[in-house]
Amino acid sequence: MTKISPASQVRRITLPILSALLGVCLSLPMPRANGQDHSEKPERIKHQITGLFMPEREQDLRDLFEKLPQFKLASVDYANAEAVLEYNPAKIWPNAKPDRFPELLNNHLRGQSRGSFGAKPLRTTPLEKLKLIEIPVVGLDCKGCSYAAYEMIFKLPGVERATASFKAGKVTALIDPEQTDQLKLEEALKKGGVEIAAPTK
Repeated sequence: MTKISPASQVRRITLPILSALLGVCLSLPMPRANGQDHSEKPERIKHQITGLFMPEREQDLRDLFEKLPQFKLASVDYANAEAVLEYNPAKIWPNAKPDRFPELLNNHLRGQSRGSFGAKPLRTTPLEKLKLIEIPVVGLDCKGCSYAAYEMIFKLPGVERATASFKAGKVTALIDPEQTDQLKLEEALKKGGVEIAAPTK
């Protein structure tokens, strides 16, 4: 009968234990580098921005984000009413489910801007299926009046984006023709007290 030395017996016992411990260690998250881990890095997310109804509002939007350190405004596309934001939604709203992040962002922006800016997911209707409507108006002599006209039509079903400018003297809307039309837009404006300009001959 072969004798097993005490040292061999120790190795037989300790090697499986060390192997198991190594497996546990490898399964643990890596330590943070410089106080951050990968999950805390901000994401670049594009949103449609509500309230971006005239060119001057782009600067208003930039001023708003200067007051919101947890967000970085990376770029603004006024023509499409879109903006790229850098932020970490899971860190800002740690107890919320991911499908609620767009709603929470919208609520946050509306709260910080007294309701004049918001955010929503990007439109899904292809651009070639949308129609641009331009309505000449009179009486929009200030930014507040323009915002009111914008709100009257932007909230209508089928309106993907809108502008209202007292300088240009017109309201525009990018619409889904299957859901709305120019007549409905004009009716909403008239109901809100906006005067439609007579067509030029």
